[in-house]
Amino acid sequence: MRGRTLLPTLLLAATFVPLIPMAARGQSGDDTTTRTSMLTAEREAKSTTLAPPERSFAERKLYWYDNQYVLDKVFAGWHGFHMAGGDFPAGAGTKFGIGFDRGLGGSTSRPNRIDFSARAATSTRGYTRVAGSVGMHPFTAPIALSVGAQRYEFPEEDFFGFGTSSLHENRSDYLLKGTDVGADLRWTPLRVFAFEAGLWRVRPESSEGSDPRFPTVGERFDAATLPGYGLDLEFIRTDIGAAIDVRDNPAHPKAGGRYGVKLASYRPQDSGAFEFRRVEVDLQHYVPLPNRYRTLALRASAVFTDPGANDQVPFYYQPALGGAQALRGFREFRFRDRHSVVMSAEYRWEAWWAMDGAFFVDVGQVASSRKGFALDAMEASYGVGFRIHSNRAFVSRLDLAFSREGFIPLLRFEHAF
Repeated sequence: MRGRTLLPTLLLAATFVPLIPMAARGQSGDDTTTRTSMLTAEREAKSTTLAPPERSFAERKLYWYDNQYVLDKVFAGWHGFHMAGGDFPAGAGTKFGIGFDRGLGGSTSRPNRIDFSARAATSTRGYTRVAGSVGMHPFTAPIALSVGAQRYEFPEEDFFGFGTSSLHENRSDYLLKGTDVGADLRWTPLRVFAFEAGLWRVRPESSEGSDPRFPTVGERFDAATLPGYGLDLEFIRTDIGAAIDVRDNPAHPKAGGRYGVKLASYRPQDSGAFEFRRVEVDLQHYVPLPNRYRTLALRASAVFTDPGANDQVPFYYQPALGGAQALRGFREFRFRDRHSVVMSAEYRWEAWWAMDGAFFVDVGQVASSRKGFALDAMEASYGVGFRIHSNRAFVSRLDLAFSREGFIPLLRFEHAF
């Protein structure tokens, strides 16, 4: 009896139980297929309506600059002609000029090329410069030869006296003009290593300045105490130098460094009283901080001028501190003497993708002898700055600098270092 009851039960189970999982699987598959179809449809709809993020007006202009449309159309100019400044010292006023740059016979990456360059500029304060050069790359070796000449006139150069004890109240001015003719040779055996050598004939002249706001150098100081003042001199200058450049991007560095030294000899052709040698050392190093959005920029620079026995260094060839590149809290040429040392540190951070903020400190000193340097005699300046840049290149900077002599705003279109 029990066997007859069990047999129909098993038959019913064999018939209906397989149908239950099949139904369940069919219902689940339909749901999965429906969800997949919906997600696919939503994804396709989003892809058709997806648009790139909108850039602000400033972002669009800097993106344009970064791709060099501005540089190509404005500064590269027409057939090699373009706008150009005169590379004048600070205080020259508003600058106006035209330049010409043209290469023939190759490209910047190929040898056997000739480059022509010319500049003519003036300013609202009467500064003028006319210059030209021809650069040749005649060999397959990484050698470049440049021959050039220039004529310049700077009628309102500042002079405050010698040493760190000079007074701001003694500000005076003088005219410096001259004609230079010479040649430079550059050899780059490695991408990061370069040698330079030069031979130039230079003829500087100095006399009374024309700035109506200040007395001339001859009125403020005893001309007999200013080597070279009021004289027309002539020198043969020979240069030799070397540099290692491992910066990640020389136009806007955030890592690496540049370390260079240059030696120059000035031999007078019309007088034996002004023979001297000049040594320049410039060390720059950039330390990237986490995420490369912050950088510590460091610089140490020194200039030493050593006259021969019974000789002197013309006062305008002696190194000076102050201005946009060194001791930014003081006026241009504020301190001058035979030797100078300056050290700078900047903490830079990315405040916006197109602008960096910076805190900076400069310390430096001039001295009549190497033994005259002392830590307690160092002048200091400090401040905050803003650097506008694109993704690849520096554009401009505004430094708000302070020192014991007050506050100086500096708007420039080149790096401090």
